[in-house]
Amino acid sequence: MNQFDYEQTDIVESTEDKSSSLEIDKAIKLLFSSEKQALIRFVNSALGENYDLNTTELIDLNTEFISQRMGSEESESKAESFDLEKIIADIIFSLNGVTYHIEFQTNADKTIVIRIIGYGAGYALNEMRNKDVRDNVVFELPVPVLIQMDKHESLSDRIPAQIKLSGRDDVLNFDINVIKLWTYDVEGLVARGFYLLLPFLLVRHRKGKKSREDVQAIISDFRKIEEAISALYEKGEIFSYLRANLYAVTESIVENINAKYFDNNPEIDKELKKMETTRVLFAQELVAIGKAEGEAEGEAKGKAEGEAKAKAEITQIIKLFLQQRTPNEISAKLGVPKEKIVDILLESGLIKQQGPSTTQLQ
Repeated sequence: MNQFDYEQTDIVESTEDKSSSLEIDKAIKLLFSSEKQALIRFVNSALGENYDLNTTELIDLNTEFISQRMGSEESESKAESFDLEKIIADIIFSLNGVTYHIEFQTNADKTIVIRIIGYGAGYALNEMRNKDVRDNVVFELPVPVLIQMDKHESLSDRIPAQIKLSGRDDVLNFDINVIKLWTYDVEGLVARGFYLLLPFLLVRHRKGKKSREDVQAIISDFRKIEEAISALYEKGEIFSYLRANLYAVTESIVENINAKYFDNNPEIDKELKKMETTRVLFAQELVAIGKAEGEAEGEAKGKAEGEAKAKAEITQIIKLFLQQRTPNEISAKLGVPKEKIVDILLESGLIKQQGPSTTQLQ
């Protein structure tokens, strides 16, 4: 069968489509920018590299989504903001000077090679603008990886492509490595070190038919993913910020699928509420911050009462932030000054100071 004998989708998106797919795009990029060690494990496993988890230099090259996240108006409905039918997200970053491009998509289409080459060419052009290229022009494209979510049997582990000049014999092989997500379960992703992909296993459940078996299947995967995230954290394989983001993205995807495809099934909703009340979102650093805040308030109201109140407030602030809420929105919802919210997010490492008045995700 031909390499591209599978469904072709129209990638021309309307303004509404782009808006609805923005949040899932940001969720993907947020996870992949959460923790250097997890990203390095992913690259090492996917491409057979051997980067050191601690000493490798990571440069995040496309972080425009960060400023958008801090300044954009958020959707009132997560179900409307996660377009799981059409995920087209890309990530580009550098490890020790080698640049990588990761492309996500749900539905495979014949334009994927062109899009990946085009994105890489755009990156190369921007790089050349910052260099003196009068004498020796080297057009260097990132190393590509495609993460395919939906099942497409004709898609192999590597898509072959070539770049050549018209009328010339010389060609450059441009093979694209493929991760076929539909072939994995939770245990398989953990074994490969693909921790960052765990929440996206749930995307396949959007094809459920609302049967009892389909409901139990998404609940089972939901529980396994939650347990896997907790186990990875307890073993020291991932750290607190990534754990919190994995939980948040997992929960958001399940909420979306339940609302759009399962008519808010009460059994799935019960599992969501259980996760909400039992999962630990924050690291020991955040507990320490809560303790310090509590001791300050404790001088007036009693140490125990002040500590509990401060921890609850910090928990609410960070939970809302991880659910894609801006400081302005959190301030309006909780009645807490925006400056205090920003200070807490800065101290917890969830954002970092960029200048006198700007912040960015850590």
